[in-house]
Amino acid sequence: MEVRTARRSERDEVLDLLSLWYDDREFFALYNQNDRKFRDELCLVARDRGQLVATVQIFDRAINLAGHHTPMGGIGSVFTREDYRHKGVASDLMRLALETMEREGFEVSLLFAERLGFYNRFGWREVARKFTVLTGVAGIHTDDDFEIDVFDPARDLNAIRAIHDAYTGRLNVAAVRDEDDWRGNLIFAANQPNRPGEGSAEYFVLARKDDAPAAYLRVSRFHGVAMVMEYGYRPGAVDALLTLFRHLGEAATASPCSHRLRGDHRRGALLREESGAAPAGVLIAHTAHDKLFESRLTAAGCPINYHEDNNYMWRVISPERLGRRLGLPPDRAATAAFEMFRDDRSLFWTADRF
Repeated sequence: MEVRTARRSERDEVLDLLSLWYDDREFFALYNQNDRKFRDELCLVARDRGQLVATVQIFDRAINLAGHHTPMGGIGSVFTREDYRHKGVASDLMRLALETMEREGFEVSLLFAERLGFYNRFGWREVARKFTVLTGVAGIHTDDDFEIDVFDPARDLNAIRAIHDAYTGRLNVAAVRDEDDWRGNLIFAANQPNRPGEGSAEYFVLARKDDAPAAYLRVSRFHGVAMVMEYGYRPGAVDALLTLFRHLGEAATASPCSHRLRGDHRRGALLREESGAAPAGVLIAHTAHDKLFESRLTAAGCPINYHEDNNYMWRVISPERLGRRLGLPPDRAATAAFEMFRDDRSLFWTADRF
């Protein structure tokens, strides 16, 4: 059994192996082809008897911790062929992943998992986070006169990046994106095929005032429910975001839109897909970090209900490097990092998931 970093010549074999998971080879190829930080040395494989039998990928990302852009290794695409499970292959790959992240200079690591005990053995710790369950969004009260448009990257990306940098850039744990990161993220965001071969369909809308974007949001179907993967608004424009949420509620319930529409909104139909995972019109979002927006939602007639999730797991890879970055002793730096990971005011958008 060989356990090592992948070779460029093995890219197709890795995708063939991952296609056994979701039956969706092309979905995983989106990352390999569009993530500018994809490197073969961050793709780890196990080969036995001439065949790849397991793989793990490290996603090269940076997050904001106390105002510092901090290198983060995201663990994803963890897959072992069924006939090689429970034989220690995945454990060997995780040990190699830790060695690789240490060597490559990553300071913290994030993964999303159901097998919590397995990853606990390698030092990852689950952190409870809150998702918000919203019902009756179509009936919330909005006063301002906004036009709702669909996102056009060529026209709108600079304006949306500016809103994202101002709104999300102040949040601890948020992923840092430059223009190349944005362009890749728009292709592979959310890591959840809606149906085999389809990838992650996304509905991306803006609220405009005097033709300028005041707020945006992105919604997809994630584990069968309508998930608001990310949003942002200009300072003082929280009502623009409220308008977009009302629009989602109206689209989810096939109600007439209360605001002027511009562009092609056919992708809004994904909000109405029946999956059995949640009643029609229910939206899942992140709001706990933004008390102003929550107060406006409740005042507009939409109660806030939380659902706690603990498949969100973090690990400090190098307390020493992290300590130098934060200006703290290594043990205090690790403690401070986990305080930020746990803080409701911190946020890692679903749109940045790998």
